[in-house]
Amino acid sequence: MEKRKKFGRHNALLIIMVAIFSAIGVRLYYLQVYNGEYYKDKANANAHKGIAIGAPRGLITDKNGIKLAKELPGYNITYTDTSNTTKDDTAVFKTLQKVFKILDTNGEAKVDSFPLKSRPYRFEFNSGDTKGIQTMQLRFLKDRGIQDNILKAKFNSKKEEELTSYETSELNNELLKLTPEQVYNQLLKEYGVIKGVSSLHIQETPDLIRRYLIVKDGIKMNSFSEYKSINIATNIKKNTSLVFEQTLSDMPGIKVENQPMRQYPYGQLGSSVLGYISKINSNDQAKYSAKGYDTSTDYVGVSGIEAAMESSLKGDNGEVGVKNGPPKKKATAGKNVQLTIDANLQYATENALNSEMKTLQSKGTVNGLNVSNATRGAAVAIDIHTGGILALASTPGYNPNDFSASQGLTEAQSSKYFNPDYEKMAKAQGKSQSLINYMFPIDTSIKGNTTIRKDKFDYYPKYLYNYATMSLIPSGSTFKPMTAIAGLQTGVINDKSTYRDQGKFDIGGGIIDHFITDGALGLVNVVSAIQKSSNPFFMNVGGLLRSKYGDDILAKYAWEFGLGSDPDSTKPGTGIEINENFGQVYNTVSQKNMAATEYLLSIEQDFNKGVSGIGTKFHKIDLYDREGDDRINYHGKNLLEIKTEIKDDIKDSVKNGTFVKSEYEESLKKLIAADPKYKKQKITATDLTVAVNDINFQAVKKGHTSLGLPYNMYIASIGQGMDNFTPLQMANYISTLANGGIRYKLHLVGSIKDTNGKLLSKTKPKVLGKANMSEKTRKIVMQGMNNVTGAGGNTDGTAAKALGKFPIPTGGKTGTAQFNTADIQNKVGRGDYGWYVGYAPANNPKVAISVVIFDGGYGSDVANVAKGMYESYFKNDPRMAKYKGDYDIKLKRMN
Repeated sequence: MEKRKKFGRHNALLIIMVAIFSAIGVRLYYLQVYNGEYYKDKANANAHKGIAIGAPRGLITDKNGIKLAKELPGYNITYTDTSNTTKDDTAVFKTLQKVFKILDTNGEAKVDSFPLKSRPYRFEFNSGDTKGIQTMQLRFLKDRGIQDNILKAKFNSKKEEELTSYETSELNNELLKLTPEQVYNQLLKEYGVIKGVSSLHIQETPDLIRRYLIVKDGIKMNSFSEYKSINIATNIKKNTSLVFEQTLSDMPGIKVENQPMRQYPYGQLGSSVLGYISKINSNDQAKYSAKGYDTSTDYVGVSGIEAAMESSLKGDNGEVGVKNGPPKKKATAGKNVQLTIDANLQYATENALNSEMKTLQSKGTVNGLNVSNATRGAAVAIDIHTGGILALASTPGYNPNDFSASQGLTEAQSSKYFNPDYEKMAKAQGKSQSLINYMFPIDTSIKGNTTIRKDKFDYYPKYLYNYATMSLIPSGSTFKPMTAIAGLQTGVINDKSTYRDQGKFDIGGGIIDHFITDGALGLVNVVSAIQKSSNPFFMNVGGLLRSKYGDDILAKYAWEFGLGSDPDSTKPGTGIEINENFGQVYNTVSQKNMAATEYLLSIEQDFNKGVSGIGTKFHKIDLYDREGDDRINYHGKNLLEIKTEIKDDIKDSVKNGTFVKSEYEESLKKLIAADPKYKKQKITATDLTVAVNDINFQAVKKGHTSLGLPYNMYIASIGQGMDNFTPLQMANYISTLANGGIRYKLHLVGSIKDTNGKLLSKTKPKVLGKANMSEKTRKIVMQGMNNVTGAGGNTDGTAAKALGKFPIPTGGKTGTAQFNTADIQNKVGRGDYGWYVGYAPANNPKVAISVVIFDGGYGSDVANVAKGMYESYFKNDPRMAKYKGDYDIKLKRMN
C-alpha cells in the first residue's frame, strides 16, 4: 500500500511538470544559445526594416505662379500583414470587419482599383490601348499564379521560363480562355474569402465579399515583401482618422498613415497639358522598381507634364522603422515645375472652344454643312519670339483628380475614359443596328473578341486623347499662305500675278473640280486670293511650282515652317516635352510609301474576299499574317516569310511600277503549298491568273499610276490630300511666318525650382531653323491674312465677322477641310473640320494661334474662338478699355 502511494496522482503530476519545464529549458537553450546569434541577427534585421514614407510631388504652376497641381496632406488606412502569409486567417476578417464598419459609418470610400469586376464579371483595365488589354490580363493572371494548374496539367509541371515560344503562346491561349467569373471564383477559394466571411456570421452580399477579396488580393501581391502595407481607404477625413487612432489597439495590422495627395485645384483646366498620375501597373513594375520606386504605393505620371517631368516632380521617399521611432530617412519633396502656360488664357481658350461647339451643335447645319457632331476641338497659343506655349487646349478634357484618388475610378469613370460602350451610346442616339455595325464594327484585332467595338470613323470624343498634339488632320485653306510663300519665293508668281477664279479647276484626266460653295471669285491676285480663299488660284500656283521645280518643291518650303519634315529626318517634331504626333506635307517619298500601304491593303482585301478589283471571282487566298505562321515551314522558309516576300513585292510594284507575272505566280504557288489550309482545296491555274492580274491592276495600273498625277500637287496646294498636321504644328507654322521665319523649339516648361524657390534650370529659346522667306514675301502674305480679319480695311474677309471689330487688329486665315468623302461624312454623321489660324497684333505680332473644331464646318465660325483667346491675351491693353467681350468677365475666376 505504501509503494502505491509513492506513484499516486501528485507524483505523476510532478513528473509531467518536470518534463514540460525540461522541454522549455531545452527550447530556450536552442533559441538563446545554440541558435542565439541567428535569432539575434533576425531580430536586429526586423528592427531595422523600413516602411516607406511617400514623398510629396513637386508643384506645377503656370507662368505667373498659379498652382495647377499641388499636394495636400492625406490620411490613409492601411493594413500590414506582418505574418508574411496569405493563408486563411479568420483574424484578418474580424479586423477588416471593424475597419469597414468605421469607414461605412463615416461615409468613406474604399480603395477599389482591382480590375476584376463582378455583376457582371469582367476585366476593366485602365488602358486606352484595346490591344494592350490582353497583355495586362495575362500579367494579372500570372501574377496570381493562375497558370500553375495549366502548367501542371498540360506542360508536365514545367516552369514558364522553360517553355518554348510556341508553348508560351499555347499557355497564354489557355489563360485567355478562362472567363472572368472562373478567375474570380478561383481567387475566392485560394484566398479563403468565403470561409473567412462566413466566420463573421453576417449577411454575405456579393459587394461585401468583394471588399474582402480586394484586401486579400493586396496581401497576396505584397507577400513577396515583408512589412509592405496595402491601402484599404485613402484620403479619408481627419475626423475619421481620429476615430481609427483611438481604436488601433483592437485592429492588429491596421495603421493610419499620412500620405500626400495630388490635387488639381481647377479640375479639368489644362488637363491636356498637365496629364495625370496613376499607380504603377504590373507591366511597368520592374522598370520603376529598378529606379527606386515603391511599386506598391508610389504614383507616376502617365501623360502630359506629369509624365514628361516625372524625374523632376517625383521626390525621394523617406523611411521609418517597423518599430515606433523617429524616421530613418526623411522624405524629400519633388522639384517644382513652372510652365509657360498662362492659366487665365488657358481658361479663356477652353471656355471659348466649349461655347462655340455648343453653339454649332444647337444649329445642326451651317450653310449646308453638318455641324451637329461638333463635340471636339483644340487650340494653341504660342509666344512667337520664344516658342513658349501660352495655352494648349483639347476638348473635351478630363479631371485629373479622378486618377489621383487612389480608391480608384468609379465604374462610370472607367467606362468613360477607357471602355466606352459604342453600341449603347449609338443606340441612345437612335442609330439603326446596321449603321452601328458599319460605324462601330467588332474589333477583330483583339483575339477572341466578340463584344468590344471600335470607332471606325472617329465619331465619339476620346477624353484622354490630346487633340492639340496628337490629331493629324487636313489643314484645308489654312495651308494657302504656305503655298503663297513657296510661289513668291520661287518666282512662279509675284504680287501682281492674277488668275481668274471661275469656281472650278481642271485637275486632269477630264475631271473638273467644282467649288459650289465659294462660287466664282473672279480675277484675284495673291493678296485677294488669301483674303477670299480662292481654291483655283492656289491650285494653279501648285501646278506652276510642279512644272518648274517638280513635285517636292512645296514640301521643301513647308518643312522649313514645321509642316512635316524630310522623310530621312530621324527626329521630326516641334520639340514639345509631351507626346505628339507629327504630320507630313505632300512629297514623293512619303506619297510612295502611303500609296504602297494603301494598295497592298486593297489587294489583301480582294484576296480575302476572292473578288478582284474589276469584279472577277477567284479562289480566296490569305495574305494576312496569322498567329503561328512562323511555325509552318516549307523548303527552308516559314509561311510568315513567304507572305512577307509577296507583300514586299507588291509594295515595290506600287512604288516603282515593276511587275513580273511569272514571279508572282511562283510566289503564290509557294504560299499555297506552304499553308495547310489549302491541302484539300483546289486552286486552279485560272485562279492564280486572276489573282496575279489583280495585283497588276491594283498595284501598277492604279497605285503606281496615281503617283504621277498632277492632282496630288493641286490638292496639296489647298491643304488636302496628304497634308495632315496637328493643331500644334499649325500654330508653329503661323508663329514662324509671323516672326519673320525663325522656327523655335516649342516648349511648355519655363523653369524648374527646388522646394525653397531656388532656380535650378531655365528654358532658353532655341532656334530649330530659319525659313527661306524674304521680308517682301512676308509682308505680301500677311497683307492677305490681315484682310481676312478686316484689319486691312476690307470687310468681306472670311473672318471679318468674328474679328473685324476687335480693338486690336489681327491677321489670320480660315479653313474648311473634309474628313472623308461627302457621302461617307453624311452617312456616319461626320462633317468638315473648321480651322482658324492667326496672329496678333497685325502690325507687330506677339502671339500666334491655331484653332480647330472637329465637324465644325466653316473656319469663319471657328474664328469666334480666336476672339475669346485674344480677349484674354490683350485684357490689359489700353485699347481694350471700352471693349466688352464674351470671355473677359469669366477670367476673374482664375485670379
